[in-house]
Amino acid sequence: MYKMALLDIDGTTVTPLKSVTRKTKQVIHRMIDNGIIVCICTGRNVASTLPVAKSLGLTTPCMCIDGMIMYDPPQKKVIYESKLPNTVMRDVLSIVHRYNVNIEVITNKYYYWYLHSKEIRGYDFYTQNSNSLAIRLGSLFYKYMFGVRNIANLDRFFTDNDQIYEIVAIGDPSQTDSIKKDLSDHSNKDILTRMLWQNQLFITAKDVGKSHGLRILCEHFNISSDEVVAIGDDDNDIDMLKMAGVGVAMGNASDEVKACADYVTLSNNEDGAAVALEELFL
Repeated sequence: MYKMALLDIDGTTVTPLKSVTRKTKQVIHRMIDNGIIVCICTGRNVASTLPVAKSLGLTTPCMCIDGMIMYDPPQKKVIYESKLPNTVMRDVLSIVHRYNVNIEVITNKYYYWYLHSKEIRGYDFYTQNSNSLAIRLGSLFYKYMFGVRNIANLDRFFTDNDQIYEIVAIGDPSQTDSIKKDLSDHSNKDILTRMLWQNQLFITAKDVGKSHGLRILCEHFNISSDEVVAIGDDDNDIDMLKMAGVGVAMGNASDEVKACADYVTLSNNEDGAAVALEELFL
């Protein structure tokens, strides 16, 4: 009945330590051998998605940055993208920079962090709520390998030609609300703003979201969304879970995500994704 499995990465396919378990690999390999399509749909950019796809043995297109980019690993190229011109994204960056917020600028390869204040909640989700020196040192290495680059200013984005796909403004509600209002007055009406995790304002082109990524993949493989099982754990997975034939929430997901799902599996520390895939496909 179901022809495709669509998997989130963080909090879903990988463990809390960001590794893929042997069981998950085995289940996915069995699915592929049975002719089932397995794809990734993630908030990660291309560079940080590919190592996970490779570890799973996937050669199918990956939907990255919440459905903005479809990347084909065998061809080593982007085969679909939804983006705003860099001139517009630079305007957006200038507007955001007027406010005292932390800023993340996402390109194909890197996550650039411009940190106005460490007092802003969630400024560094790798180490927040941890006083462990080992965790902090480990996070420095992991962030660098993941593609995070801390920057002292935003000048490079007004001179380099790297495409900016997404800008995230992290601040209090008064700041993010003001940014949203300023952007609503912008001459380009294709700017989309989405609030996630309460204080993070995501700014992209329209037609973005994991449900959009699901639609693009369904068109690519000529299947219906009713034939898709989607698995996720976080706020940005909700629209994907609702659109899929079966939406599966991880055991470690929030109550809001679980409420939007058809099925709740175990946590990502208990091979929850593999358990759900085995039950629904094998």
